[in-house]
Amino acid sequence: MSKTEGRKIFADTMNTVEMAEHRRRNGIVLLPFGCFEMHGLHAGMACDSFQAEAICRVLAEAWDAVIFPTTHYMYPGATSRWPGSVGVLPRESMDYVIAVVKAILRNGFKRVVLVNVHGPSNMIITLALRTVFEDTGQTPLLFEADYNGMCERVEKEWGRPHAEAALYLGALYVCGRHGEFDPVPKPGDVPRTFPYDSYRQLARHGVSMPYYHSRPEDHVGTSPGLKLEDAPRVAEICREIILEQAKGLPEDYETFQEYTRQLIQDAPWDK
Repeated sequence: MSKTEGRKIFADTMNTVEMAEHRRRNGIVLLPFGCFEMHGLHAGMACDSFQAEAICRVLAEAWDAVIFPTTHYMYPGATSRWPGSVGVLPRESMDYVIAVVKAILRNGFKRVVLVNVHGPSNMIITLALRTVFEDTGQTPLLFEADYNGMCERVEKEWGRPHAEAALYLGALYVCGRHGEFDPVPKPGDVPRTFPYDSYRQLARHGVSMPYYHSRPEDHVGTSPGLKLEDAPRVAEICREIILEQAKGLPEDYETFQEYTRQLIQDAPWDK
């Protein structure tokens, strides 16, 4: 029997009594972070958000967790000038993450796990959680799913050039939105050209730099050979990888929290 059978997993449909019960169990709060940005000519603007929600749905079942509403509006990065992208700046994104996580902790929840797949947000969220830790002594976590592992498995079965289209297809299936994205290449599709020559030349020096995509296809292309009916198989591959990576994390999290609490209480730096 699924751990989620007979109980709600989405905080936005739970009432305060149900939330209080989950808080008394010291249950985990899952906080999915996505992005609202251009994702090529075929994938939807909330591609990353659906992937984060899908991961949370898998983890909620395994961990007896509840899922708070997805945050879409984070710094998009290379797509911020494209129509539809909501270009929240990095510092604004970080301040928002800090405010939301602190509010959840103030409300009495002890174990907060943020889930993100959008590359630019990983750095922002990491700094935000460091700030929360310094300010409160609490240790919220960022769970970064093994995205490369999922891409490798998907590309092994369906080939290249771009596995993100497949992961988006699987995420929509998990989220109950199957059929809203057709991964089959369309007439006129062109190959992906990113990274550009000027980017490669500069990257050789070991630097990182801000940049913009010059074509929609440079962000997310299509995956030749992938079909709509492949969604359940993609979803199962991702589920296997996520559960293997996440096995035992709640227990390890609790152990680390106790270690950190004791460390701060003992304050060895003051002795």
